Formats: sequence, C-alpha cells, structure tokens
Amino acid sequence: MKDPSSSMRIPSDLYHRLSSIRLTIFLCILLAVVALLGTLIPQNLPLPQYEKLYGRRAAGVIATLEVSDLYHSPGFVLLLCLLAANLVACTWRRLPTAWRALKRGSEVSAQDKNFKGWKHRETFVLSAGPEEVEKELEGVVARALQKRPDRVYADSQKSVFRIERFPYARLGPYVAHGGILIILLGGLLGALFGFRGSLTVPEGGESSVVWLEKGGRKVELAFRIRCNRFVVDYYPSGSPREYRSEVSLLDHEGRAISEAAIRVNHPFTHKGLTFYQSTFGSIPKLTFRVENQQSGETSEVETGLNEPFLLPGKQGHRAMAVAFQENLVVPAEMVRMTSFPRERLGPAARIVLIDEAGFQEPFWVLQGFPEWNHNGNGLYHVALKQYSSIPYTGLQVARDPGTPVVWIGCLLLVVGFILAFLLDHEILWVTAERRGDGKVVVRLAGKTVRHPTLYADRFEKHRAELRQQLSSWLESP
Repeated sequence: MKDPSSSMRIPSDLYHRLSSIRLTIFLCILLAVVALLGTLIPQNLPLPQYEKLYGRRAAGVIATLEVSDLYHSPGFVLLLCLLAANLVACTWRRLPTAWRALKRGSEVSAQDKNFKGWKHRETFVLSAGPEEVEKELEGVVARALQKRPDRVYADSQKSVFRIERFPYARLGPYVAHGGILIILLGGLLGALFGFRGSLTVPEGGESSVVWLEKGGRKVELAFRIRCNRFVVDYYPSGSPREYRSEVSLLDHEGRAISEAAIRVNHPFTHKGLTFYQSTFGSIPKLTFRVENQQSGETSEVETGLNEPFLLPGKQGHRAMAVAFQENLVVPAEMVRMTSFPRERLGPAARIVLIDEAGFQEPFWVLQGFPEWNHNGNGLYHVALKQYSSIPYTGLQVARDPGTPVVWIGCLLLVVGFILAFLLDHEILWVTAERRGDGKVVVRLAGKTVRHPTLYADRFEKHRAELRQQLSSWLESP
C-alpha cells in the first residue's frame, strides 16, 4: 500500500535541496564561469565574424547555444532564477530561527548558573556597603561599558543589568540576500524591457532612429537628437586623443529640450536613455554628372551613400552609390592590364544601376578618369564631379529600466555586508548580589553571536574598564 506521507516528502526534499548552501556555492561558481565565458567571447557579433574568429563549426555551436548573446539567453535567465529561488529558500528556512533568537535575547535569564557556560566572565568583590553600591552601580556600569544598561531585575538582595549592542547584526546575511534578489530583479527588468543600439548623426543633422544590436531592429525615439558640433583632438602621432559631440535634444516641434557635450566615458542620460560616445567618421556627399547616351539627356545629382537617385531619360531607371574611397588603390597587375598610369587612382565611387531586371553589377566611377566607365548596360555614362565629407558622430544608446533597482540592491548588499562582517551582536550581563557577610559580589559576563573567538580582546577591555570604575570599592587583596 502506498505511503500517504510520500507525496509530502518529495516537496520537502526539494525544499531542503533548494535551500542548501552547497547549491548556492555551485550556482555562484557556475555564474562566474558563465561571466568569464561572456567576457572571453565577444558578444552580439554577426555570424560571419564568429566564423572568422573560431571557424564554421565553433561558430555554429556558439549560435546554437546562444553564447553570442549570453546574458540574454534562456539558460542564463534560468540560472539567475535558480539562484533567486535558492536565496529565497535559504532565507525562508533560516530567517525565522534568527528572528526568534533575536527576540529571545532580551528574555534570557540572568541567573548565575547561566553564566557558568560563558567563556568570558569576571567576578569582583566589593567592600563598600550595599546601599552605596546599589545607588551608584548603574552609573558606574554605564561609564565603564559606554552604554546605559537596562535594569532587568532588582530586589533587596540582587540587581541585574543588561547591555546589548548591534542586535540586528544577526540579520545581516538576510539583508544581503535581499540585496542580491533585488539586483537579480533589476537585471531581469533590463533584459526584458531594455535595449542597446547605435545612432549615427552627421554634424548639423538630426536623427531619432536607433538600430538595435540584436536582431537589426530599429527603435524610434520620442525626440530627435541634433549634432551641433563634432570635435576631435589628436595626439602628435595622429591617433585621436579625445572626441566629443555637442548635441541638442529636440521635441517634435523643433524646440530644444536639453543640451549636452558627450565624450568618451562621460555619457549623457535623458529620461532613462543613456547616450555614450562610441565612434566617429565622415559621410561623403557626392556630385555626379549622368548622361543618357541614347537620348543625350544629362543631369547633375548630389547624393550620399545608399540613397537612390533618378537617372535621366524616360526609362525611369535609378542608381545608387554604395561605396566611396578618397583614394582607390588597385593591384599592380591591374595597372599593367589597363591604361591606368598608377596604383593610386584618387577619389572613386562604386555605383549600382537599378533597372527593370533589378540590381545590376556594381562598377567604379573615378573622378580622375571620367572616361573610364564600365557600367552594366552601357546606356548611361556616370562621372564623379566632386565630393565633400561631413563629419558624423556614432552614439551608443542604452535603456535599462532595471538600473535604479540594481542600485537599491547594491545599497542593501553593502548594508548586509556591514551588518554581517563589521558588526556583531554583543550581550553583556552585570549582576550585583549582597553576600551574607555584607559585601557585594559583582559579576560581569559577555558573549557575541558570530565571532566568539575574536571576542577575548574586547571583553578584556570591558573587564579592565569596569575594574577601574570599581577600583575605589574593590576589596583589598
């Protein structure tokens, strides 16, 4: 016959396993390994780059296991959830015991027999009269132990005083547990509702489109950002020393909301969005002269990269510049096979024609060699007349709604560490009892909860201070 208690034993066993300290240590080690893996393997790169770095097979494994976006992978989220469940179970299992012990601390009996098992205790025999001792003892104890004691018990024969320091230090580990749970919650909020992407703005231009690192999706901001000025300072060697973007945030009506100077390691934050200075460069502005060799029609077009423009004639064809180099370099073999006089050919734009059949084979247009024009259908002659470069700033944009939550968790974690490691729950008892011969016996006993082996020096100081305060009453040897 089936044991009816077996159905209850399985959840109980699961609870005890989940609240195990061993599980906590194992999960922390596993998290450290995962964090190391995420540091060694670059995150959020395209698959071809992983193939170039690690080979096709390893790149396939990285993509399958989602190691390329490790901190947003289901496995990492599951690991965080397991750690959170472990911390909740540990706290739920041990916090009530600690709380009851904290409450019982004020109810401990102060009979002499309870001090016999205490490692740290001392006895003083006073020759002063009981009335004098009774009147002055509380002040003497307060001066010696630097805290006003609580009178727990008093009658005609005995007085009992109690001093307690840092009682809530017992709760330090559980405050730290709460801080870690809040940090995990903040990380989960950031993973679910945050994003990270890039935004490119030419000097003097505006943009509100952020392209996300993951998935290639775009996010439209609720405002536009304008680059008023972009400045680069260089070292004598020619490498950039500092670059900064002087930007304005504009609403939909063009009014300035805010202004800032964004530099490397000096981000700018607005309504939960943080802008980091990431990259910079220049955007070419190209001027082409295009001739329809069938009809003789010509047109002059000013355009940028990846901006389709209409070609002259009734065909309705279009073209687009897909690349630009200020000084195109060709191999020496190509120089020997063509009429080019040198390897460096100067400014060049790569053009693709778009007709009824779709995109044609791209070809280069050279400013220094306008007659060299090998396009696909021979209908159009394209010449690069001039070009100019407009500086642009590349900003990284991040939104992490979990950041304030993480800061709160970090604060609680620090408080928990201070309570757990820098403070200790200390209990001191002082009793004064009238003896049959009329003398008074004062007993001092003390202990700490968490670091009893380190308590000897502190108790010795208490003993010495109390002896000094009682020195005028002490019985002569």
